[in-house]
Amino acid sequence: MPTAVRPDPRAAERARASTLADRAALVGVADLSDVDRARWRALLVHHPDTAPFVDEAWVAAWIQGFEPRQPLLACLWDEDALVGLGALQRVTESWAGRRVAVLQSLTNVESPRFEFLSAYCRHDVQERLCRGLCEAGGCDVIRLEYLPEHSPTLRAATQVAGERGWKHVIEETFESPWRSLRRPPAAWDEGLHRKFKANLRNRERRLHELGEVTFTVVRDGPAQHAALELFYALEASSWKGARGSAIRQRARARTFYDALAALTAGETWIPTLSVSGRTVAAQLIRAHGRTLFMLKTAYDPAFAPYAPGQLLTGRVMRYGGEQGFDALDFLGENMVWKSDWAPRLRRHYCLLLFSPSARGRYAYWTRHGLRAQLKKIPYARQVVRWLRARWARQ
Repeated sequence: MPTAVRPDPRAAERARASTLADRAALVGVADLSDVDRARWRALLVHHPDTAPFVDEAWVAAWIQGFEPRQPLLACLWDEDALVGLGALQRVTESWAGRRVAVLQSLTNVESPRFEFLSAYCRHDVQERLCRGLCEAGGCDVIRLEYLPEHSPTLRAATQVAGERGWKHVIEETFESPWRSLRRPPAAWDEGLHRKFKANLRNRERRLHELGEVTFTVVRDGPAQHAALELFYALEASSWKGARGSAIRQRARARTFYDALAALTAGETWIPTLSVSGRTVAAQLIRAHGRTLFMLKTAYDPAFAPYAPGQLLTGRVMRYGGEQGFDALDFLGENMVWKSDWAPRLRRHYCLLLFSPSARGRYAYWTRHGLRAQLKKIPYARQVVRWLRARWARQ
């Protein structure tokens, strides 16, 4: 008697995906073939500033850590070759009392940048991916967070929205700093303010008076786990621990960074600065392509007068330059301590597309449309402020 063959639950999805050549499709992460995954890696080369946050390792670690309800990949095949990809998720939210279906980028506070990947010189890919998402249905809002300036996805999505009758809103989220490392090691501090350089030298000298100062970079191997635990403890000892926002206090964030370190052997660096064997500053860095991406930084508050975080950053810059890296990307929004390094700034945006359906229009008007119309009315802002002040007094 022949043995019964159990049906593969993913077979139908794979078959559907295989017939979608020359068009966009939403598929499960597990449904990509080995050939597609190889093409995914090849696409990253054309997006060096965004690649570390949309590659397979990052997506896998993000899904493992934050457990999205329905992670998806927006894919575009052309003659059976994967030429475009974006990592997304389906979520349901309450907007002004109504349930709204949102198709969102696979991002959160731990994700500093996002982009749809495309093959070299394929300027049509993002447009076709966005058009496919709008045509697919099943969502009232499409939200893509942390798109960098000059993003082909940002440009393509707004164009498609206009063609398809979708409302769109672009919101600036932050300006992210980065600094070039392409200079001789002896000139690593080129362009820095004279007072800032003097402060660094002074704090360096005072730190050496406390004991031997050592700089190490753990890049892989058995020591990486111990270094990661050390970073978590150091971060929790600062103001982040007091506020409950340290990684070790957020189970999902910790799972994400643990998984990321395990999946990116050799690319997750943990630089540390120690005084007489005591770690006073540490960082989490993703070394990808020719750029160092600073994911997290922490320092011992007891050593705050010595600015150990800044001293460590200076050593990372020199070390990165010596290792052949071109830039240090600070990521996230600009802050005073980042501005001290005279960086260049890259703007980032959040893009929202609202479908022409009833729920899509409702979502647009309740979140943005009414506000936009009020801004056009003379003195409307002053009236709103007056009403709020009056209600506060009652």
